[in-house]
Amino acid sequence: MKTDLYFIGIDGGGTKCRARLEDASGALLGEGVSGPANIMRDCTLATSSILDAVSKAIAQSSMPIKMDQCVVGAGLAGANISHARQACEAWAHPFASLQLLSDLHAACIGAHNGREGAALIIGTGSSGTHWKNGVFHDVGGHGFPVGDIASGAWLGLKAVQHTLLCFDGLAPADRLFDAICDKLNAKKAEDVVCACAAFNTHHYASLVEAMLPLLYTNEESVVGFFEEGANYVERVATRLLSDNQAPLAMIGGLSDIYASKFSSQIKARLVSCEASPQQGALFFAKSTYSQSKGVK
Repeated sequence: MKTDLYFIGIDGGGTKCRARLEDASGALLGEGVSGPANIMRDCTLATSSILDAVSKAIAQSSMPIKMDQCVVGAGLAGANISHARQACEAWAHPFASLQLLSDLHAACIGAHNGREGAALIIGTGSSGTHWKNGVFHDVGGHGFPVGDIASGAWLGLKAVQHTLLCFDGLAPADRLFDAICDKLNAKKAEDVVCACAAFNTHHYASLVEAMLPLLYTNEESVVGFFEEGANYVERVATRLLSDNQAPLAMIGGLSDIYASKFSSQIKARLVSCEASPQQGALFFAKSTYSQSKGVK
């Protein structure tokens, strides 16, 4: 493998894009964080976020590294959708090589350090997978709003819908209603509709911050939404683990909340992540690049 090459792992989700820069020996040189990188939602924004995160990682290294020296593995939200993946693959990127996989797959590889395992991501979006012998079996990951049940975006949308029901007199105004009205600066239903007109996944997910204090103080509506989400996550985990003995890693900002609600059978399979999604993307990039060059 050429020693003048550098390797970058990208973890691109609906809210943030993280980059990890390493040299050929695996030494960490720099890291960078940028904005959303969901290629199904907005491929142009995603590629801009990737370039920004990579630039920041290179800048942190304080080394004269050029992008055409970088072999990049990008685990991106939306890369499991063929048309979104094809659009991103057509990008005239500046890198030596760009290998795409979904953010879920990168996270799973990293969580189990390249070994067989299952992973559930519950953050801005939600999805699960089981990986064995280079083959992934996915559950969920269909994208918001048609999928991504239990995710931050899904919870935020539930909160907005609840707020509109309260304005219409179809649900009692409660502390969740007050919190969302305050967050959206809304005095009537029309204010909520206007505030959400241009919302994307990360906008809805940002409303979870206002919901968590209410969850911890047992606000009935909020507890109900999280219980509905927990039921779905339990079903996904059961499906992923039904025909194997693989360990399960939970990833994402809401993972601890949902993991605490698992049945004892699922809890017994839980393990901590061995490495980050960025490192999983790096593992994929290095192995794929080596195979393409005939290096064992």
